[in-house]
Amino acid sequence: MIQKQAFHLNFAQGLDTKTDPNQVAFGKFLSLENSIFQKGGLLQKRNGYGQLPSLLSDAPQYVTTFNSDLTAIGTSLQAYSPGLSTWINRGFIQPIFLTTQTAIRNNLNQTQCDYTISSSNVGCIVYTEVNNGVNSFKFALNDAITGQNYLAPTAISDADATYGTPRVFYLAPYFIIVYSHTSGQLNYIAINTNSFIVNAPATISNNYAAAATVAFDGTVLNGYLYLVWNGSGSNGIKGAYVDSNLTFNSLKTIDASHQATRISVCADASNSLIWAHYYSASTTNGYTVKCDLNLNVYSSFPVQSIASTSVATITATASSGLSTLFYEVNNNYSFASIPSHYVNQRVINSSASVTSPVVVARGIGIFGQAFTYNNAAYFLAVYQTSATSSYQNTYFLMNVSGQVIGKLAYQNAPGYVSTGLSGATLIGSKVTYAYLYADLIAPVNKGTNVDATTIPTTAVYSQYGINTVTFNFNTNFQSVEIGSNLNIPGGITWAYDGYQAVEQNFFLYPDVITNTATSSSGGNMFHQLYYYIVTYEWTDNQGNSFKSAPSIPLKVDLSGGGSSNYQATIAGPMLRLTYKTANPVQIVIYRWSIAQPVYYRITSITAPLLNDPTTDSWSYVDKAADSSIIGNAILYTTGGVIEDIGPPSFSSVFLFDDRLWGISSEDPNLLWFSKQVIEATPVEMSDLLTMYIPPSLGAQGPSGALKCGFPMDDKAVLFKQASISYFNGTGPDNTGANSQYSPPVLITSTLGCTNQNSIVFMPNGLMFEFQSEAGNQIWLLGRDLSTSYIGAPVEGLTLNATVQSAVNIPGTNQVRFTMSSGVTLMYDFFYQQWGSFVNVPAISATLYQGLHTYINSTKQVFQETPGKYLDGSNPVTMSFTTSWLNLTGIQGYQRAYFFYLLAQYLSPHKILCQIAYDYNPSIAQATLITPDNFTPTYGGTESNGQVSTYGQDSPYGGSGSVENWRIFLAKQRCTSFQITLSEVYDPSLGVPAGAGFNLTGLNIVIGHKKDFRPIAAANSAG
Repeated sequence: MIQKQAFHLNFAQGLDTKTDPNQVAFGKFLSLENSIFQKGGLLQKRNGYGQLPSLLSDAPQYVTTFNSDLTAIGTSLQAYSPGLSTWINRGFIQPIFLTTQTAIRNNLNQTQCDYTISSSNVGCIVYTEVNNGVNSFKFALNDAITGQNYLAPTAISDADATYGTPRVFYLAPYFIIVYSHTSGQLNYIAINTNSFIVNAPATISNNYAAAATVAFDGTVLNGYLYLVWNGSGSNGIKGAYVDSNLTFNSLKTIDASHQATRISVCADASNSLIWAHYYSASTTNGYTVKCDLNLNVYSSFPVQSIASTSVATITATASSGLSTLFYEVNNNYSFASIPSHYVNQRVINSSASVTSPVVVARGIGIFGQAFTYNNAAYFLAVYQTSATSSYQNTYFLMNVSGQVIGKLAYQNAPGYVSTGLSGATLIGSKVTYAYLYADLIAPVNKGTNVDATTIPTTAVYSQYGINTVTFNFNTNFQSVEIGSNLNIPGGITWAYDGYQAVEQNFFLYPDVITNTATSSSGGNMFHQLYYYIVTYEWTDNQGNSFKSAPSIPLKVDLSGGGSSNYQATIAGPMLRLTYKTANPVQIVIYRWSIAQPVYYRITSITAPLLNDPTTDSWSYVDKAADSSIIGNAILYTTGGVIEDIGPPSFSSVFLFDDRLWGISSEDPNLLWFSKQVIEATPVEMSDLLTMYIPPSLGAQGPSGALKCGFPMDDKAVLFKQASISYFNGTGPDNTGANSQYSPPVLITSTLGCTNQNSIVFMPNGLMFEFQSEAGNQIWLLGRDLSTSYIGAPVEGLTLNATVQSAVNIPGTNQVRFTMSSGVTLMYDFFYQQWGSFVNVPAISATLYQGLHTYINSTKQVFQETPGKYLDGSNPVTMSFTTSWLNLTGIQGYQRAYFFYLLAQYLSPHKILCQIAYDYNPSIAQATLITPDNFTPTYGGTESNGQVSTYGQDSPYGGSGSVENWRIFLAKQRCTSFQITLSEVYDPSLGVPAGAGFNLTGLNIVIGHKKDFRPIAAANSAG
């Protein structure tokens, strides 16, 4: 006779998706949904998430808090007002991320470049190179992802490098390089992207009128390359298109009445249109045509799109039946003959209607061609200090509204270009440009010696090389709060002060300051030597005062006469690239003199000189005597304090040592850090405050670039793709001296982290996501610097999903990871158990009012509601699936009689009990259990339909809160069985979804038959 035995199934081990499902240990779960471990061995239902008001029309992708206020970030920044129960739009923001790669470096100088990428991520770069004053056109192939060289730089032997520059297009399976031929032809070379075979040069046109400004352009649409060029003589504007077999279709005359020195061609894919824009320097007029896919010009075109304007270059993009034209206008500062270009924009519609010119931004030129992403137009701009200096030449990615969303190569750009533009390659959410990068060999010294007589000269640069940059609009947002600002990395580093998001510090400092006039009468200045320094200064909504780097000192020598009544007129550039417009930037002038050798502020505080980005320059008449400015504010760099500059693009930011730290997007081996942030001071950064992290850190070879960082105790932990290191100590003072930061120390070179949003601190250390080709895993870096695979039990839920956010929930022992799969993983660090929350489809989560709060992809916002059990309007229900219960061994034979279920009744519910047998997960038995513990309140309705007198189903008491069930197994003789219990909410009960029940455990009654099970002959062999 089989002896019955009882086995207690204790709920104290959580999920296990790592082990073979047939061998998961007794007491662990194969699935465990919507349960928490508030008490050992007890399963309780998690809280629900109540819905807050939905976000505005924009769909942000990231949620955080600032000053304890809920804040959402997307292409706008929104702040939640609990008093008004609504979201408030705080204005524009466009976080993007950029990455760069070196493309061409040698001992020669590159002066122009273009780049495109094939569908197999092969890149082709074409460029102009100068050797001893002689130009040549060259091309090279590389891996667009890794930068590996496929085809070494090769010269185009028959090119006429005197005029124009080459362009490259991808027409699968070929790269088509178009260039001017030595005999005045327009030629091309085709390179097979699969075999890298370079075809012999071929002719496109014999009547191309070459121009130094590049009088041709093209675009690819629907498997055709459309080319438009300026015909020689009076042949007008010509066009042709080529297919993937390199067959050119008949020559077309686009416009017989006009010639061009600048041409821009773009495609409107959704409307099957080709747009061509062209401009003539001799007539200073420009025109636009709209063509079909056979290059037939529509009626009403050409239309004049530029009238009597001196234009340096043009570019255009098209979508939705409209074409947006950008053109760079030559201009000079009003106070000096210094070039100060600006960019205009006009929109041409399908009916040949042209909008009035709109100034996109001043002080910039066009470097890279325009493109359209999500129906918005962008282009790569370049800032140039002046014709004779290049202190701040920088690239900026601009949108059609003139807003800066990316900053690149600060102080290392070439300035305005006069030849061909760099092409934009848009693939999905990423756009790639090639750009020129100057290697600095003698830095600018903007400081002065003790008597302020040292005036620096223009920096000395080596020749230009070529890099590529990729801007990614599909970003993984993050932020940190410090200096009373929310600091957000991206194409630029943003700072949100509760009013609007602006650039951190300033894009530029005042770089061209001049003395336009002096007079020996009308003022109170003494005859002596003076120096002036100018800064841009701005106070944010929190009262923090931001100051730009000081200008280069301007010498004004009034020592030649004997008068005491001098005055001087000082002029300089407006800060034309800035988000700080609603609350204007101040232009602050400081003066030094022989008699008062300290830089004192001379501009008024009560009537300040304000910035106006719609004009190019400002002017100020200084009449003040030295005695009248003593006691005014002094220049903040006095005493050797290092100057502040706008930080570069950061790929990731974190906090350590009361400072903001950022990983440079352009050099991911370089950490930038701010001055120490104290009360009532903003984040202040400088290019003198950086830390280099060697890519070869560790004994096992190169460990790659930095990806993210996080503080832990007295350490800053640095993560790479597959390594972890740390440093500690305290940083330098505001002069840049006395740094005590340690060198980086390697922890491990076998795992790392690339996802800043996955890192979370809990009592045992840092939990983080390790991403590899095998899948994603959650690891722990202990406070003793040991590493452990803490996420092994939920590996089945992490391998194919990415952590969106990680939050340590106060008042609990829980860390919650929201996953891209829509599941939220919960780790209880006291019980060291994992569970999962379902129906929590968060794309980002944070703590708001101490409660877990998340947003989803449809702009909805949810916050945990303690004691409530609804996710919005959906009831929260618990469920679990046990391991396979094989108490006589994996292939043993048992008789399973029944099991007991012990629970505590909390609110009306039903329990669906499902059982599978013999390792077959298909459900073989299902039973719906309806507890009768429901006890109406006094005056409520009893189960018999009568009104309750005492609030119970029986006069003086009910069945109580104990819920005890016995479930018989339909198939008693088995090798194993598996139990799935699911709570079922029944709305017919007429009460809101509640806590349901707490489950204490299962007690299983079983008998041991054999240590092996019978096997049918059909399943036997040997």
